[in-house]
Amino acid sequence: MASPSSLVSDQTSWDPLGPNSPAAEALIILRPDNPAAKLAFSAVVDFLREQHEGNDEDGFAKIQAHYSRFIWYSNDQVTDDAVTRLVQSASRHAGSSSPSSSSNSNLASPELIWTGFYFLDPSITPLIPSLGWSLGRMSSKNPTFGQPTVDFLLTVNKRSLIARRHARISFSNETRLARLTLDFGKSMAVNTHKLTGNGSSAACQLSENAIHIEDLQYVLEYAPQSYRTEGRDALNKYLKTIHGVDQPTPAALLATPTPTVHSQTLGKYTFTGAGLVGSGSLGRVRPATCPAEDRLVAIKTIEVQKGHTQLVRTKIDKIGSLSRLLVLEKQLNILRMIDSVYIQGTKVDEFHVVLEPYVETTLTNLPRNTHYTKYEVILRDCLRGLCFLHSENIVHTDIKPPNIGLMNLNLDQVQEEASHKHPLPVRPLRAIILDIDSMEEIPRGQNVIMAKPGTNGTLGFHSPEHEQTGYDGRTDVWSLGVSFFRVIFGRLPWSLGPQGNPWRYNVRNKEQLQALFHAKYKEVLDRIERSHSILGGSLPTFLLQSFRFRQSDIRSQREPRPSSVESLDLLMRSSDFLAISENDKQQRSTALTAGSAKRPAPDSSPVS
Repeated sequence: MASPSSLVSDQTSWDPLGPNSPAAEALIILRPDNPAAKLAFSAVVDFLREQHEGNDEDGFAKIQAHYSRFIWYSNDQVTDDAVTRLVQSASRHAGSSSPSSSSNSNLASPELIWTGFYFLDPSITPLIPSLGWSLGRMSSKNPTFGQPTVDFLLTVNKRSLIARRHARISFSNETRLARLTLDFGKSMAVNTHKLTGNGSSAACQLSENAIHIEDLQYVLEYAPQSYRTEGRDALNKYLKTIHGVDQPTPAALLATPTPTVHSQTLGKYTFTGAGLVGSGSLGRVRPATCPAEDRLVAIKTIEVQKGHTQLVRTKIDKIGSLSRLLVLEKQLNILRMIDSVYIQGTKVDEFHVVLEPYVETTLTNLPRNTHYTKYEVILRDCLRGLCFLHSENIVHTDIKPPNIGLMNLNLDQVQEEASHKHPLPVRPLRAIILDIDSMEEIPRGQNVIMAKPGTNGTLGFHSPEHEQTGYDGRTDVWSLGVSFFRVIFGRLPWSLGPQGNPWRYNVRNKEQLQALFHAKYKEVLDRIERSHSILGGSLPTFLLQSFRFRQSDIRSQREPRPSSVESLDLLMRSSDFLAISENDKQQRSTALTAGSAKRPAPDSSPVS
């Protein structure tokens, strides 16, 4: 039988990850880090180099060949002082109860070991591809039946605390990070995250990760290939064979580059290195991962001067209360807070608000050639989110394209009609209302929030009443109309100039500005009316009704602006596409829940 060491050429002995090495395409390296792991690794190499004769020679060679596929070791043995001390300590312990133990002179000889590592190459298929690469010890049945039970053979010691199938390494389909999952072992730790239950898992968020498997310690590091385009492509190809079309969008994957040595951590969270992806009314936003969760989150960092933290604390408390209610009601169209971290500084304090879901793009980036049915899906989701907020007497106050997140938007398919037929997309298009820290609550016992010009919202998106008298949830409906007009037609419906809302009580040249607004307002309505043939009937109808206000020069536009509930009801009745989609969804829901009293949430299966 050819020795596995024959795979190691002189060229690669100095560079185990070089182009001619068996590990050249490896994405992950698992390197023994403590004396016990190094000694166990060396014993595994001895087993792989062992020549065997007898009836079970073929079976023996078969399992040797399998384990050799995932291991690299040097040509020559080396001495290791720490391993020598470990062996001497074990021998002394055995000698204390054994009169026939080896002499002290034998114990003093340095221990020679093989050095190297295990490696994970997605092109080298594991035993069970859908589960990943398994780790464990030798089984007494391995040589007899010629059937390996794991991919990474950590030890040949059958008395080890390592289980035969202790754990497995896989790649997350969401984040592309390596994950360790506990199988039949009792415990394991990934960095500071301890795993004790069968099936519990943790992500390897750092470029080098400390792995503790019973008494064996390793460093799991991302190999150079994982940072290259070729390596990322190989990983994507492997994951597509496992998960099929159930894949994040390219924009979502940009938020999860391979971890580097410069990765920043915040408690249990690690920023992905994608950098700043957005900003809200109070701070900056960056993507991050959590070891226990197989998904991305967004962390908003808010810096506050000393002595001014109470306002932010109050805001975060309100966001927390709203988020708990969102979970309880299974509302899926509003960003929610799942955690917060407070860091006290010398001059500036920091609040870090952890939000989910992570949203890879916003309405701002929606191309103008988007099919109108996708606009309808996004509008429906936005109105659902606003309906929830307004039912709790909460007004968002800053609805605009950057604050409308879009999940699962495939930009190369935006011009296609949204699907409502079976099979539905695995990852349906969904809109999420962002920047929830801008929201305000209507005071108890009142119907409106009194206008405070210049304190909230965004120029160009304010409703006339927003900075004039007082406003309720219908100001969000106006802003939503402006947002959709901006995306559909490529410009704001009217430019209000640096002075802002012409109905603001303290604006100069009020009559002149209002006359200019009325002229532009009529042009906008005419353009919306002419768009029915392109946009269908429901979108133009919503836009016209969202722009109603009592000072309009057009009589029909002086009628009350519909609330979010009324707008949603009208949209669902006027859109043939959404009506068919809703009917199909109800029929599927009835079929799936026949014989069961438990039914899914109303909007848990959005169309795309």
